[in-house]
Amino acid sequence: MSMTASERFRRYLSGQSVDRMPVIEWAPWWHLTLGRWYGEGLPPECNSVDAVQGYFGLDRCLQTGVSYFTPASPTVIPGSGIGCMEDQADWERILPTLFPDVRTVIPEAHFDYLRATHERGDTLNFFTVEGFFWYPRVLFGIENHLYSFYDYPELYKQMCEAYSDWLIELFDYVFSRFHFDFMSFAEDMSYNSGPMISQACFDEFLAPFYKKVIPVIHKHGIPVFIDSDGDITMAVDWYAKVGADGMFPLERQAGVDVSTYLDKQPHMAFLGHFDKMCMKHGKDAMRAEFERILPSMQRGKVIASVDHQTPPDVSIDHYRDYATLLHEYAARITHEGGDISPCPVFAEQERSES
Repeated sequence: MSMTASERFRRYLSGQSVDRMPVIEWAPWWHLTLGRWYGEGLPPECNSVDAVQGYFGLDRCLQTGVSYFTPASPTVIPGSGIGCMEDQADWERILPTLFPDVRTVIPEAHFDYLRATHERGDTLNFFTVEGFFWYPRVLFGIENHLYSFYDYPELYKQMCEAYSDWLIELFDYVFSRFHFDFMSFAEDMSYNSGPMISQACFDEFLAPFYKKVIPVIHKHGIPVFIDSDGDITMAVDWYAKVGADGMFPLERQAGVDVSTYLDKQPHMAFLGHFDKMCMKHGKDAMRAEFERILPSMQRGKVIASVDHQTPPDVSIDHYRDYATLLHEYAARITHEGGDISPCPVFAEQERSES
C-alpha cells in the first residue's frame, strides 16, 4: 500500500490503516548543526530545508509563515524579547503598520511552489501564524507582555480582537488557494516547569480568540497544532478545550510524557518527543529512546520526531543513524486493526460526507 505524504498523514490522524508512520522533521536544523555537517560530508547543494530532508531520506515537511506587519511598515522590533509598544497610545501608533491585505501576504510564485510540492507526493505542507500569547509578546516585549495581563487587560483583548479578525480573513483566503496538511500556532507559552500564565489568564485572554478562529480553520478541513516548548502537561487540556487537534514538540528535557497526554486527550495528536539530547551518544542510545516512545506510538496519534532542532553536538553519522532508526520504527506503526479516535476535524468531515 503506497501513499502520498498527505494521504498518509490524514489517514494516520484519522486512525485508519497506513503503510507506515510519517517520517518527518517539523523544525529546520540549527545553522551551527548544518555548518558541522557540511564539514563532515553534507553536499553544499543541500542548502534548503527541502534538500536536507531529501538527503536524509525523510518525508518533506515544509513550513509557510506570514507576517502581520505591512511590507512598508516603519515599525521595528529592536531585538529579541524587546517590544515596540507599551500602552494604548503606542498601539494606536503602530496599528496602521499592521494587518496587510491578505491577498498580498503570500506571493503567487509560492502558491505555485506549494502546489508543485503537493503534486510531487512526498511533501507535507503546514501553515504557521503566531498565537494569542506569542503575538502580543512580540509587540509588548517579554517583560511588559507578562505585566500586560494586569496593567492593560482591555488593550490586550483589543489587540487580539484585531488580530483574530485579520486571521479569519487570512485563513479564508489562503486556504481557498491551497489546502495545507495542517497548521500550527506558534506559542511557546510553557517553560520547563509549566505554563507562564495561569489557567484563569488563559481562559480570559487567549481562549475566546482561539474559539473564534479555530472553527474557521476546521471549516477548511485542516487540523490545528499548537507549538509550545516546555512542560505542556497542564496546557494540553487548555488547548484541547478551545479545539486544538494536537501539540508539539514535547521536549523531553522538560520532563513531559506523551503517554500521559494520550490518556488525558485521546483525540489529540502529538508530534516530536524524541529526546535530542541522546543523539550524540550514538545508535544504542537512540534505539533505547525509540523503545521508550514505541508503546505510545503503537497507541496511535503519536508521530515521533526530534523534540526540537537537532543540536550541533550531533555528528552527521549519528544523524544518519537516527534517520535509519526513525524509518525502522515508523514501519512498525500501521494502525492495522487499531481502535484509534480520529481527530475531530476529520471525524466531522466523515460524518458530513456520509
